[in-house]
Amino acid sequence: MAVVSKNQTQQQTPNPGGGVSRIEDSTNGKTCHQCRQKRTDLVGSCVTKKKDKTCPIKLCTKCILNRYGENAQEVALKKDWICPKCRGNCNCSYCMKKRGQKPTGILVHTAKKTGFSSVSELLKTSGSDKYFYTKKVKPEGVVVVSPLKLDQENSIEQKHVSIKKSRKTKREELKDINNGCSNENVVVKKSNPKKIKLSDSVHATTEVIKKVLAEGKKKKTTAKGIKENNVAEKIKRIKPALKKKEEDQVEIKIPQGNISITVSGIDLAPEDAGNVFQFLEFCSAFGKALDLRKGQAECVIREMLSGRSKRRQQYSTLTQMIIQLLTVILEDRGETSVCLSATDPSWFTTIGECLSESEVKLDDFPPEMFEKGISQYEKLNSSKRLKLLNFLCDETLGTLVMRNCIDSQNIESVERKKEAKEKINAAKDKEKQLKQKLQDELAQAVKAKNGIPLLITEHDAIVSRINAETQEVYSEMQNAIDMLSKKSQGSDDAVRTNPVELDDNGLIFWRLKSYNDEQNILLQDLGSWNEVCPHEKWFSFSSEQKPEIEKYISFIRMKRVQAQKNASTIIT
Repeated sequence: MAVVSKNQTQQQTPNPGGGVSRIEDSTNGKTCHQCRQKRTDLVGSCVTKKKDKTCPIKLCTKCILNRYGENAQEVALKKDWICPKCRGNCNCSYCMKKRGQKPTGILVHTAKKTGFSSVSELLKTSGSDKYFYTKKVKPEGVVVVSPLKLDQENSIEQKHVSIKKSRKTKREELKDINNGCSNENVVVKKSNPKKIKLSDSVHATTEVIKKVLAEGKKKKTTAKGIKENNVAEKIKRIKPALKKKEEDQVEIKIPQGNISITVSGIDLAPEDAGNVFQFLEFCSAFGKALDLRKGQAECVIREMLSGRSKRRQQYSTLTQMIIQLLTVILEDRGETSVCLSATDPSWFTTIGECLSESEVKLDDFPPEMFEKGISQYEKLNSSKRLKLLNFLCDETLGTLVMRNCIDSQNIESVERKKEAKEKINAAKDKEKQLKQKLQDELAQAVKAKNGIPLLITEHDAIVSRINAETQEVYSEMQNAIDMLSKKSQGSDDAVRTNPVELDDNGLIFWRLKSYNDEQNILLQDLGSWNEVCPHEKWFSFSSEQKPEIEKYISFIRMKRVQAQKNASTIIT
């Protein structure tokens, strides 16, 4: 039995055209980045660092000379050498494919014939598009001929069958032909018992070949039929998946909403619903900054819409709210000497002055109307008074008092979010510590018993004690998560009330705190986003319709995500 030494496993392969030899060693060698073969003659120490790690790429002496024209000894001595990949000119198949180029294949002989010292120099001069490797395709119709053996059908796909004959047989056939024998009477003698026994005539041999070819054709047809059946089975299996996908894409329609909306026991008119919600949300967000009493905003709406707004001005909650808003605006402008009261009708003239100085223009309130006095205010209906009230609310948002309120709530919101995140991270750290503590205690318990496994009761006792501590950590984490979500929602009060969802057809879904203190969803229908002055409509939904609304909102979000995916696919 021959024993192969370690040195014999290394094969020195001469270079046919490069003049440099390289040593192959599949056991102890390291992979060359260029040829992907394991060598013991790798050189080069790239100094490029990627994520605090030095580039590990090395090349064998043959590749570094033939592909890049660098001397292996000089590269080995360099302390600032950078590999071709880090330089951006690596011409290995993997890097070229990654750059969207075609691999060149073995191009060293072409480079040397054309006068270039390396493949890299050739590609740099002539361009990489000119040279690329194409796989050789065998021409159609060429069949490898194999001898036909006894009980072996290995010539099914042969177009031509040749029978090897001994020299003696060939001489006898030639002798018979010279003696005037026809081809039909040529006798082929048995030369080997393992070879096919031929009949006394070539005609019989031809029949055998035809029979073999016919059987092969039959097998081909059968295989083709089986393949077609497999494809049909795959199509049948795919059909249910396609059907399910089509069902998921079915349009989901929004349920019919109720145009009748009730707030604080008052039925809102369809044209007033939007303005009422705007005023109530404003008071909910800035009630503390304006020093509003609890329920004051609802009293104003109730007085305005119930027909009691024509009572004496000094007893009107609506008039008191208007004066309160005007006072904030005038103090911000430095007009502290102006003192407004419900008994003095000058507050109505002050509204006209604010409207004339504002960038907002309301066609329903011409300047001459305010010059005629309080009598013009008493002629206004509830809808116009509500618009005038919302105008004053919007004007107060630009005052220093309101801006400070918004900024302070923003700062508080950021601090609360930061505090909640710190608590969540601390709870996660405790959870990791408890897991490690469980492993340590189990290991110590086994060690105390000299390696004998713990009983089930002993194991469960340790686990239950750690689980009790883990439950406390989980409760702390959940409280922090709840605080984060609640504070995130509360931070929108002074900044902005964000809608639940927007539809492409001009539909906006809201969840407002001022709507009967319920978390029901309201629908605002603007008709279309293209309209300059949309005529909005508001709809409410019953608690039974809530699942349908949530399903429709999920459908809208899914459509948006799908549209974004399709858009990104088209761009790429």
